[in-house]
Amino acid sequence: MANAHKENDSKSSNDTNSEEDDSKSSNDTISKNKYLNFSNPFNPFRIETGDNPAATLVSELLTADNYVSWSRAISRAFRAKNKLAFINGTLPKPTDLSDPLFEAWERCNDLVVSWLQNSVSPSVKSSLALVDDSRVLWLELRDCFTHQNGPRSFQLKHDLASLSQNQDNVNTYFGHLKTLWDELAIYDPFPDCECGKLKILHN
Repeated sequence: MANAHKENDSKSSNDTNSEEDDSKSSNDTISKNKYLNFSNPFNPFRIETGDNPAATLVSELLTADNYVSWSRAISRAFRAKNKLAFINGTLPKPTDLSDPLFEAWERCNDLVVSWLQNSVSPSVKSSLALVDDSRVLWLELRDCFTHQNGPRSFQLKHDLASLSQNQDNVNTYFGHLKTLWDELAIYDPFPDCECGKLKILHN
């Protein structure tokens, strides 16, 4: 009797695992078919006619002093190009060479790497020549430049403390003040708060 119960439990467990595997396989197939539709304008693997690898996506190239503002600008550009998934890790490289998306991923990855390398200053680009993976390149840039947030934040607070109107009109003075505030909010943001009280302090 006990053996019968064990056999039933084992069969039930196997059936459950089989259903989960079938469901996962079905979801993977649906997802892959979605990406194989290159006529879909929302497909990140689609490359438009104007997607030139020699293009520079942002007007301000990355230097040692502007990583935060640059990363926000280049992220917006990649989102507009529908290629943000290649740098944020949501579209990893296929591991199977026979995967129909393998060549499409490599083609898009090379495009994103080219855009990243064209969007940094020559002094930064020299250290990126041998990095071929867009996600790895993005993380290397982040790790290299985010440690400079502290000194930049200190400089902005110093500039705010020493800012004076002098001969400027109110609009010009407030423009300088708001520019410093906005950049400081990027480097040294307020912590997340759901109670609503922090909004009063922020204002």
